[in-house]
Amino acid sequence: MTVASSAVDDPLAAARQALERGAWSEARGRYAAIAEADDDARAWEGLAWATWWSDDEHATFAARERAYRAFRAASDRRGAARQAAWLASDALDFRGDDAVAAGWLQRARDLLHDEQRSAEHGWLAVMESVFAFKVAGDSAGAATRARDAAAIGRELSVPDLEALGLAAEGLVLVARGRLSEGMQRLDGAGALVGAEDFELAITPAWVTCILISACEGVGDFPRAAQWCNAMRVMGERLGGGPTVGVCRTAYGHVLATRGEWRAAEKELVAAVGDLAATRPALAGGGRVRLGELRARQGRTEEARELFERALPRPAAVLGLGALSLDAGDAEAAANAADRALRRTDAADVLARIPAQELLVRALLALGDVAGAAEACAALTAGAARLGTPYLDGRAMLVVAELEAARGRLQDARRAAEDAVDRFAACAAPYEVACSRAVLASILRALGREPSAAAEARAARETFLALGATRDAERVVSSAPPLRPGPAAPATGSELTAREVEVLRLVAQGLSDAQIARRLIVSPHTVHRHVANVRTKLALPSRAAAVGHAARLGLL
Repeated sequence: MTVASSAVDDPLAAARQALERGAWSEARGRYAAIAEADDDARAWEGLAWATWWSDDEHATFAARERAYRAFRAASDRRGAARQAAWLASDALDFRGDDAVAAGWLQRARDLLHDEQRSAEHGWLAVMESVFAFKVAGDSAGAATRARDAAAIGRELSVPDLEALGLAAEGLVLVARGRLSEGMQRLDGAGALVGAEDFELAITPAWVTCILISACEGVGDFPRAAQWCNAMRVMGERLGGGPTVGVCRTAYGHVLATRGEWRAAEKELVAAVGDLAATRPALAGGGRVRLGELRARQGRTEEARELFERALPRPAAVLGLGALSLDAGDAEAAANAADRALRRTDAADVLARIPAQELLVRALLALGDVAGAAEACAALTAGAARLGTPYLDGRAMLVVAELEAARGRLQDARRAAEDAVDRFAACAAPYEVACSRAVLASILRALGREPSAAAEARAARETFLALGATRDAERVVSSAPPLRPGPAAPATGSELTAREVEVLRLVAQGLSDAQIARRLIVSPHTVHRHVANVRTKLALPSRAAAVGHAARLGLL
């Protein structure tokens, strides 16, 4: 029987063929006609996929819910559970409704509770893994459910489930600092993408998007770029879809890190625009990446608006914190870092690194060298577990800044040089320039002015070539050298108004907790202010700081 005669005899087969070809409009029309005429659950399910690929939110929910009810009416618990699982995914992607998603996941569990092991159990495991990782912050649970999905896929010969389970587990393992194991799973998933026929068109695109995200996250930019090229080919065949938009966000970050800022801007602007129009809940990641690029370009207000629109994502909180630090408000930056760390799974090593970087720099700006050293130790331990040149470079740059603040200039020099080398190895020119600027300051403090001038000149030239004119100006204006050894006791004029206020309350005999309640801040913030005062006044204790301030007439 020919395809044409088969389509005439079986309208559902014709609709399915259109869906497989990526002819979304044709598939939608064929499925809609069958569904409306017969209230066929399979037709409603197919219609939901056609409208999903067409980015029609309301039609997708309507069709998927009709499919759910039709399967229930036919006593097909597995079919109904399948719709419930995908409705959970839709609730997250279209609307960001995690409570609604959790409800649909529970419905799927209830429907499958007494059912024999099936592909639907695997799809539920996939969705539960995504929910655990992205919403609940439970990376261990996410890895377990991803393994379950892959096992079901192998057992029942469903390559979609095996590939997605391997990819999801690989992503989680990488995030938890188990890079080698994670990459093995991701490579296995990538091999399946090239070798298997999948039931759903979304599967190879979804797997590829996970591969890109994992490689981008650890700074394996060449590998990420290769998968991005593969994703482009899929996107052309599929005509877009949310996975393409999410992957464009990742690719935009890859381009930005490689110094291709114009191309990065084009990708990120397009990704944010497409996702904001079709999957608003997924647009936040693109806004963060575009905000980071805008901040590097010196377009601070645009960056701030993008970060604010991406709240409450931890990455958006960190973006605003970095802007605060840049503007001189180190306390706000430290609070942002604390907030992001509180909301990040303690086992998610990769996600904690940006917050730890910001915290170290904020604490150094506040004069809390001891606190900065503690945060830096956590950062370097996490980067070492992942062990990629890019993350090593980020850790080394922070170490250089910390050692310089301690007056250990030779150690600082070595760390800055290592950062330059690590970033150069992974072709990250902006980070190379930042490292060379720090190295220039350290060399200047060591009295090696010719070498310092050469590093500063190279940093400035790179910044200008990229379009980071503000950073280039800062390299020129950073003439005051770092000084080894402890600072001379301050006269008190260096203290901020809030530090003087805290000092006055300390003089009244109040504890940090009592001061925190009085000022409506955290005890940690009070402790940091006291540490700053002691550092600035070069005094050994709280009592000595109070006595010195009293002699200066500050109290």
